[in-house]
Amino acid sequence: MLMKKTIYIFLSLLMLASCAKTETLSTNQKNKRFFDAWVSQMFRQPEELEPYGPYMEKSGDNPGAGDPVDDSLFVRVRYTAWNVNGGIVASSEERMHRQLGDYDTTFYYGPVIWSTKDAAATIAGLRMSFDDMHIGGKRKIAIPGWLNMLEDHNHAVDYFNSKTEPGDIRLYEYEILDATRDITRWCVDSVARFVAAHPVCPYAKSAADVPSEDARFVRCGAETKDTTALGFWYQSLKNPTVEKYMPVDTTVLVNYVGRLLNGQVFDTNIKDTAKKYDPKWSSKTYSPMKIKFGKDYTDLRAISSNNTESSLIRGFTYAVRHMGPDEWGVALFHQGMGYAGTAADKIPAYCPLMFELRLVKQ
Repeated sequence: MLMKKTIYIFLSLLMLASCAKTETLSTNQKNKRFFDAWVSQMFRQPEELEPYGPYMEKSGDNPGAGDPVDDSLFVRVRYTAWNVNGGIVASSEERMHRQLGDYDTTFYYGPVIWSTKDAAATIAGLRMSFDDMHIGGKRKIAIPGWLNMLEDHNHAVDYFNSKTEPGDIRLYEYEILDATRDITRWCVDSVARFVAAHPVCPYAKSAADVPSEDARFVRCGAETKDTTALGFWYQSLKNPTVEKYMPVDTTVLVNYVGRLLNGQVFDTNIKDTAKKYDPKWSSKTYSPMKIKFGKDYTDLRAISSNNTESSLIRGFTYAVRHMGPDEWGVALFHQGMGYAGTAADKIPAYCPLMFELRLVKQ
């Protein structure tokens, strides 16, 4: 249907051009006319949010009844985005990807975090659409090419005048599930809520030598004096063979399984685990990670087979630096100790992470 409407718009514009030969339009003006014509075919009741801005579908628009999000810096949303021809270009919804046939068991599907103010993180057209929204709101928005960009100007017309290429039109449908000004606090609290619901990790079993009172998540840095570990939790699965803090020059081998809080495995160096969760496991090499200790946990480095060093996320190194020989446990931490606002196919931005870790013998 979208393809047919697009063809109709192109034909309509060609007819207009032939009837108005004396009118000379700039490239930007042509783009604006095409966008307006496309919106008129896609929306029953289009409403332009500001001159040269995005259009919302007024029919069925629901700004929501919860707290307003205009003072929030981040929103948690479900969404789907289409291109001008009706093809889905992005979606948080698993069912969409199953219907498209590109569902991947190793990818994350579910709500994501968008910045409402950061021009380097969220396209201009989406940021403009949040102004009157509340938690619980749902909106369908058409974004012109000149607003499908990570730039910052005062008004939509400024984007329009600065754009020399047509850009890609996008159609978004989204629902706002939550909003916050303090994303770190929100993520720390989300980890605490997970632990309250799951005092014992639901994805791993403790060894027999761990007393039941120890086989639970223990919070580090709970009362803000230890701000380094604020939002970090640890559950012992197997006690170390030696209760000794390992020296600076120690090198250890670590087996690990990285999970999201829903249990989805996004990374592992254990072959049997990979075979269970990753369809592409056979094309990879699996062996314990070699880690060299430093003076502080931030100094830990992974050592490759050719002896090159690479850094690791802070939550991972904080856990390993405080473990003993042959110890086995689960580290759970907020986004600030993980990948922060960086998103990947398997890990959404601002996502708490969980690592099952085991120090193994040389």
